[in-house]
Amino acid sequence: MLKVQFINVADGDAILVEELDGGAPFRLLVDTGRACLEPRIGSLRLTAAEFLRERKISYIDVLIVTHLHLDHFSGLETLLPGITFGAVYSGFFPSVPERRILPEPEAEKTVRGMIACVNQWAWAVQKLEAEACLLHTVSATIPGLRMTERLTADVICPNETVNAVQRLVWEAMLSGRQVPDDLKYWASKSRNPGSLRVRLSYGGRSLELPGDCYGWIWDGTELEPCDILKVPHHGDRKALTQALVQRLRPSHAVISCGADYIPHKDRPSLEMITLLRQQGTRVWFTDSFASEWNEPNHWRCVEFVIYEDGTIIAPDGRGCGRR
Repeated sequence: MLKVQFINVADGDAILVEELDGGAPFRLLVDTGRACLEPRIGSLRLTAAEFLRERKISYIDVLIVTHLHLDHFSGLETLLPGITFGAVYSGFFPSVPERRILPEPEAEKTVRGMIACVNQWAWAVQKLEAEACLLHTVSATIPGLRMTERLTADVICPNETVNAVQRLVWEAMLSGRQVPDDLKYWASKSRNPGSLRVRLSYGGRSLELPGDCYGWIWDGTELEPCDILKVPHHGDRKALTQALVQRLRPSHAVISCGADYIPHKDRPSLEMITLLRQQGTRVWFTDSFASEWNEPNHWRCVEFVIYEDGTIIAPDGRGCGRR
């Protein structure tokens, strides 16, 4: 049995996947959300650390960090110490994690944000190395990574060249070398497009967990339909294209977002949700998102259960066999 739990970390991502088949459980965590969250009346949001500790989970076999934005990895700060990781996969690990990039208060906003993210990630990597965690740089797509006898993962690098140049820029900045401003800006804006995608397979079912990889980045690739889709970039207008939705044809889609609509980001976007619903997809929201076109749910996580025969139990308890 596989439990897939999209934790309600508000506007961020943290997905716990547990295989529970009699022996010791196997646990995969895809992203860690933020380190702390603003409370909101009516919301059951919580950090990944709070969620895991509520369930007395102290060991994660594999952590995959899709990309370096705080809403996807900074929760690691509150997971360490206390949670031990067997292995971590990421598109970037600093060669010398003790180094830090000096602040650039006059830099463009996204560059300042990138510097803060890379420095915080370097701190986290330093802590992971101290605990003898295995660190795997994803410089190219890793197909068919066997997690357990029944669970496999494709860890997909959307553009190897982009990610390689991004790593070079970050290493240069951490080393104190001069990097042109336009290259820094490019590296900062390439984090979402360069987000690792994870495709899981279990019981003949497939799950797409694409981080924040914009829909237009991967809608032209060869894709098989999936059963459960984590909508990229919190369901904003960049999340999906019509071609992508038609290729994937998910039975279920999960939008990891806050309880409030964000107008300047169109997040979550009615256009994206309509694309999915027109395909017959059931759409779920991690937080208590309410609008004239959506009744709020109150979750600590959006949970699916997948059995070995492929039966999927949705968060509302409704089950479905194969299509």
